[in-house]
Amino acid sequence: MPQRSKDRPFERSTRRDELPADWDERRAAVFARDGDICHVCFLPGANQVDHLVPGNDHRLVNLAPIHGWDTPQRCHAFKTSREGNAAKPSLRRPPERHPGIA
Repeated sequence: MPQRSKDRPFERSTRRDELPADWDERRAAVFARDGDICHVCFLPGANQVDHLVPGNDHRLVNLAPIHGWDTPQRCHAFKTSREGNAAKPSLRRPPERHPGIA
């Protein structure tokens, strides 16, 4: 399998195909509503639009500006990683009860 480029980690992703036909208009509406303030770190300079609740709910109430993967803040990368890891089961064993405590 070919390696993914560090500059374009999702170049083979089909996620863009799942976006509605009017995505550019929705994206512009989000930036017109919220400016370029990132909803994760609250700093200016957001250059992408994020789904607040992951999935395919493309309503404007579920969209907010976020710093992209290509910015120093990388808020989108952080949020996506956190969401992906939350769905994974823990690899740690649950703590055992102490044998002398009832």
